[in-house]
Amino acid sequence: MSEIAVDTAAASPRGARWLLRALMTRVDLKTRLSLFIGLLLGVVLLLAVYAVLGNSRRAVQGEIDAVMRLASHLLDDKAIPAEASDRTVLPVLISVFDHTRHLCVEGAYREADAPLRACPAAIDDRVPDWFIAQVTTVPQSLRVAVPMADGGMRPVTIHSDPADEILEAWNEARPLLLLIVAIGFLTNAIVVFSVWRALKPIDLIRAALERIGRGDLHPGLPKATTPELRTIIDGVVELGQRLEDARSDNQRLLRHSLEVQEHERRLIARELHDEIGQSLAAMDAEAALLHQRVGRLSPELGARTHGIRAGIATLYDGLHLLLARLRPAGLDEFGLGPTLENLVADWSGRCPQIRFEVRIDVERVAGEPLVQVYLYRIAQEALVNAARHAAASRISVMLCRDVNAALHLRISDDGRGLPGEMRVAGDGLHRRRATAADRRGGLGLLGMIERAETLGATLQIDSQPGAGTTISVRLPQQIPG
Repeated sequence: MSEIAVDTAAASPRGARWLLRALMTRVDLKTRLSLFIGLLLGVVLLLAVYAVLGNSRRAVQGEIDAVMRLASHLLDDKAIPAEASDRTVLPVLISVFDHTRHLCVEGAYREADAPLRACPAAIDDRVPDWFIAQVTTVPQSLRVAVPMADGGMRPVTIHSDPADEILEAWNEARPLLLLIVAIGFLTNAIVVFSVWRALKPIDLIRAALERIGRGDLHPGLPKATTPELRTIIDGVVELGQRLEDARSDNQRLLRHSLEVQEHERRLIARELHDEIGQSLAAMDAEAALLHQRVGRLSPELGARTHGIRAGIATLYDGLHLLLARLRPAGLDEFGLGPTLENLVADWSGRCPQIRFEVRIDVERVAGEPLVQVYLYRIAQEALVNAARHAAASRISVMLCRDVNAALHLRISDDGRGLPGEMRVAGDGLHRRRATAADRRGGLGLLGMIERAETLGATLQIDSQPGAGTTISVRLPQQIPG
């Protein structure tokens, strides 16, 4: 049982320290400095208040001690002249003490009509209780025997009465306390304002870093107010420049890779068309000749040769589709618009259950030939995803220009949609739950992203589960060379 108590006691400080560290890590630097400075000024303020209260207490104590010493000295037997009678001196002294500040007499000789007063006197209501508790001293008293007119002796007690002195001390301390509090709050406000003003560039630097993370490599940075901030700002600027250089190198490599890819596709398409296409044509001609010669003599051989020709026709259709994917026919001759119309018509023939809508306002895209190829590849992949994976009943394709002469390509469907959203820009990639989107699009989405980045275009994919998908590409008027 004792071991458990010891472990609990040991864990409590550790838990408190852990909680303090956890709270401090969640508080920013400005707030922590403000709290620290406020705490420090609060301690200084309390020390100043304690010093003022200590002076007031010493002043009250000193005044009371002085008066009580005087009273004790005057009541001393040696202080009374020998020729004076105690019956005349003591009553006079007691009467004087009873009307002296800081003293009051209990049981003194009074005239019949003398007003009674409290002993000690009540402290003025203007003095707060907390001040009274801080400056009130230990009560002091003297006891003497005063002769009466009838020859007897009457006991009298002289008490210390600090009421007037406490009121006087309060009147002197109150302006000082108010001044200390005012100076403390004003100093704290000035220091906190200065700290927040001096550290405000940190928030701007943090916002700039967030914009760099979103792809804006040249965010607006504040002016440096200290050498440390200038070092940080220079580092952020250098980071943005290095990221821009790396992005430029990456875009050049990506562009070169895509160019090599298109070149290889063109070569493969040419080889397939020249070699396999011609071979299939020769095989079909031989099969036709064989069918013509043996078909009449043997119906079985005629059926087999007919099957061979049907198989060759199927292979030729597959080759035609493969060539269309490798190199779109008519893109260089007729332009992007007519080629997209042919692509949609081809999909419409293969998917009669889907209603296709086409709006083409641009026939040919100016610039280098690869621009049309990349846009065609994006539309091609988007149609593949919509037709094969989205379970859509309607697919629309639009190609037009806006008032700024920017080219817009949009492919939308009413299918099941993606489980998340993605936004892809030519100056950076920003994804929200992109993993779920990539599961459906696979490498096709990545290919669209790469081609959009290479063109310096903005590609945005808007999708909601069950609400369809819209893929939008905006290509500025100036095409990067």
